[in-house]
Amino acid sequence: METVASPSHDQSKIAMRYPQPNIGYHHNKGYANSVNPNPYPQSFDEYYYQQTYKPLIPEPSRTTSIGHAMIYLLIVLTFGMCMLSIVIFLLFGTDQPDFHMVSLTVPNFNVTNSSLIASWYANITVKNQNEAFKVQFQHVVSSIFYEEDMLAISLLQPFQVETKQTLGMSFLVTTDPSNQEKLHAGVFPSIVQDRSTGIVTFSLRLSLKAQYKSNTLWKKASLKVICKNLQVSFSPTGEGKLTEDFPNQCILFTR
Repeated sequence: METVASPSHDQSKIAMRYPQPNIGYHHNKGYANSVNPNPYPQSFDEYYYQQTYKPLIPEPSRTTSIGHAMIYLLIVLTFGMCMLSIVIFLLFGTDQPDFHMVSLTVPNFNVTNSSLIASWYANITVKNQNEAFKVQFQHVVSSIFYEEDMLAISLLQPFQVETKQTLGMSFLVTTDPSNQEKLHAGVFPSIVQDRSTGIVTFSLRLSLKAQYKSNTLWKKASLKVICKNLQVSFSPTGEGKLTEDFPNQCILFTR
């Protein structure tokens, strides 16, 4: 009888072991190991310094841009209005003063065909119609004319007229012998002829430098005032005064 040999003890051990791992695969050293050898995660500082810094650029706000544009526009408009106001003031912003002849007397009047010795005493009013500007008058020169010939000239003191004020001023103008040399020869005979009728017509002229001043603005102007057609009636004693129908409104010219 044939006897079957039982597996040996070593073979039974092999049969009951786990399968052997396949050791035919070898790791390729040409590739980097994808596994991080550091088993611990990176610290916060290392992570922070590895990041690329990108500055934050705020996006322009449409509302802010419109607000800035409105502010700039308001500034430009305000500046433009101020400049326009100044230009209008310099051109048209002040009311011219009114000059009125109140009286004119001639206490002394001696005329010949070659000379004239006379004096004129004038009383006029100056009215400032401005509510915000006072007027200062300087370099005031008064003169008496016969037609277009100047008979006498006098320099007056500076004066000032406050806002909405009417100022009266009186002054004396006398002849100067040195000025008579400039007159042409036919002037004195013509005055003598008019004097013989009892009425001689003169004109009073004023030359002034005016300065209009307020708290913030000021303006200068050259003024010329003419009070013409002043008919002086002479009495038998030689004194003269204006006739009753004389024009009291003087004409003002601005230069």
